[in-house]
Amino acid sequence: MTDTEKPLKKFNEYGISFAYPSDWELTKEVDETNGEIQINIAAGDSSFWLISLYFADISVEELYNHSKKVFQEEYPELDIYEINTELAGTKCLGCDLEFVCSELINSAYLRLFQTELFTALILYQGTDQDLKTTLTDLEAISNSLDCFGSDYQGYLDII
Repeated sequence: MTDTEKPLKKFNEYGISFAYPSDWELTKEVDETNGEIQINIAAGDSSFWLISLYFADISVEELYNHSKKVFQEEYPELDIYEINTELAGTKCLGCDLEFVCSELINSAYLRLFQTELFTALILYQGTDQDLKTTLTDLEAISNSLDCFGSDYQGYLDII
């Protein structure tokens, strides 16, 4: 490991896996009633990475439009930049968002895709000042994401 590489931890549950910096805090919430799992990783500043897995029948487009609407209602001067990208080998609906909160410029990155097991929403964000040091880590978490299909050994445990 070089001086610039950070030690990583591996998350491997619910049909997904990813690597994240070992000094970041991971929390998870499972809502069995609504078929939703959220895994959040916080850097200790304003930066965080969140993945929500929806096992209920919700389309990527519906969730994407709803998510953008929530941001638009909260931040009237929101700038939205649509993007085309892939995560976990799957094409995503996505956008980059810029807004002001508490007199600070913030950026958020919204990515959504569908697998045979779930609809995934990924959101990572922070103040532009904090993102100078954390954006590389946030993107590395997203790029390390892997999703498993119905052949995943724990498939029946997560549906």
